[in-house]
Amino acid sequence: LLFHVSAAGQISAAKRAQGISEILEESLEKSLVTQKPLFINLVQQSSDVWMTVNGRYLLTVLSNDVMLGTPPIEQGYVWREAIDDAFLRYREERTPAYRLRALKLSGGILMIAILLQSLFVWGTRWSRRKRVQSNATMQGSLLLLGLTLSQGVLWLGTIGTIANLFPLSRRWLFLLYSLLTSFFRAEFLHLGERGISLNQLFTVALLAIVVWFLIRRFTLLLRSHILTLAGVDLTLQESIASFTQYGLLALGLLIVFSLVGVDLGALALLFGAFGVGIGFGLQNIAKDFISGIIMTFERPVKVGELIQVGEFQGLVLRIGPRVTAISHIDRHIMLVPNSRFIDEIVLNWNRSNLTRVKVYVDVAYGSDIEFVKKVMLEAIQIPHPDILRHPPAKVKFREFRENALNFRVVVFIRDPLKQPKVRAEILDRLARAFEMYQIHVPVVQRDLNLKIPYLDQVAPVWLRQQLSPQEWEDLQASKIPPVLPEPKIQAEYDWKAIVEKMRGSDGVDIRDRRFSFRVYRQCFLGSDAVNWLMKQEQATREEAILMGQLMVEQDLIHHVLDEHGFEDSPLFYRFRADENQDLSMNVDVDKDYGMEEDDRGDPANENNGMEFDS
Repeated sequence: LLFHVSAAGQISAAKRAQGISEILEESLEKSLVTQKPLFINLVQQSSDVWMTVNGRYLLTVLSNDVMLGTPPIEQGYVWREAIDDAFLRYREERTPAYRLRALKLSGGILMIAILLQSLFVWGTRWSRRKRVQSNATMQGSLLLLGLTLSQGVLWLGTIGTIANLFPLSRRWLFLLYSLLTSFFRAEFLHLGERGISLNQLFTVALLAIVVWFLIRRFTLLLRSHILTLAGVDLTLQESIASFTQYGLLALGLLIVFSLVGVDLGALALLFGAFGVGIGFGLQNIAKDFISGIIMTFERPVKVGELIQVGEFQGLVLRIGPRVTAISHIDRHIMLVPNSRFIDEIVLNWNRSNLTRVKVYVDVAYGSDIEFVKKVMLEAIQIPHPDILRHPPAKVKFREFRENALNFRVVVFIRDPLKQPKVRAEILDRLARAFEMYQIHVPVVQRDLNLKIPYLDQVAPVWLRQQLSPQEWEDLQASKIPPVLPEPKIQAEYDWKAIVEKMRGSDGVDIRDRRFSFRVYRQCFLGSDAVNWLMKQEQATREEAILMGQLMVEQDLIHHVLDEHGFEDSPLFYRFRADENQDLSMNVDVDKDYGMEEDDRGDPANENNGMEFDS
């Protein structure tokens, strides 16, 4: 591309440019055959400026071709210099020296691209490992998205740069660029008096994404700070934030359409006609489509969650604009219309991050109910990687059935897909415990009762006569019930063991911390303690926060300034055991330096003590 020309009277700018290009190509071919350079001459004719090439008329510099206040002769000089530079570049790029230099430069660019590609691949793998270690999903990662897009941009830029070094590939690259430019600039849709092109659509989409991101951040700030500090109810907070988000989004889209130049009146007319057509036909499809839009914004279900809507239960595979694909446990795929997720009650097993597994067991009549509960509780308290320790497992006697005593075992897990596996393992543990403690499970049986007079008195005498003395003693001893060990029931919270583990080498990060020019000794963060309890004690986040608050209430830990309870935030907390140890060390140091009890209580000596502690 050398320069742009405008229209000349009845001749369009494109047709004029095509004629000029043809003359230049013919002159260039003759110049290469005769081995003579191009000679560009400017001729001033009254107010017009003509440009000739090797004595042949090329073009006239019109007033429309130049900027306001610039003489046409100046524009002619600029165009002549552009043609001369292009011709010199043309001759130079066809020399063996340039080709060798271009090949070397292409090799260097390709090596740099391969090196950068290796770095991007290493960064992608590193990011994926980090997300797997933190139990995060691969979705929603801006870093992975940026690395993937960067690889595409890298190779597009590399191919374009290398293609621009060689004349033939540059020509094809320019043709491709011209084709894409004309394709994206073509107006394929007309709204009112304005035409709409793909460039405008992409601009609208990009601006809409920016508007959505800004509105999203604003609504999060509104809900988490402004409305919370104002004391607004939680339910009302969500409603205000949702209406604000949708209202600002509609206003932002109107502003985006206005900036791009879309006729809003024609757009409203188009949507009105579209709505009328939907009102008369395709009502169910429109209902499912609108429900899909609502699901996109409200997100009542997500991909990968275990849900139940009506009689359908399974994993969400894909949320489409009209239907949602669900994978059943039998491995068949169900397509559920989106309107059912809006109109009916949806059971979502994953949303609470906690699933309760219930197991019902029958025990024979005559069993000690309290003893059976202890045996069952001991069996399910054995550590299991999938069963949470907090909330704790529970055993409850439910009812008297026709042939058995019915008990219920309740445990909590994080992954709802592991319910069958955990239920089977609990039954296996209970079976082993019942066998160990001789607890019988009822079986269907029939009793035959014979009434024979004096049989109870005669039978023992007859049996003793038939047995030897040793056999008779063994028979009497077998009637004595065996002494069974007492089941070991673990306390719900073993605070001593928990505190020791938290203060141990694999515990929370306890060290001196600085805030606002002040050092707090032997502290840990509340958020670190919550994460540690979730991992080491197999607790949910809510239970971990509750355990922290119970530790504060039992005076095992406390906030360094005693201004807060336990919170899942970067507040400083300290163990009472560490604090008492520090106090005892300070008392020993005071005695070594000869400080009396009254001196330590004197305000005049506080600075000296603090300087020594720090």
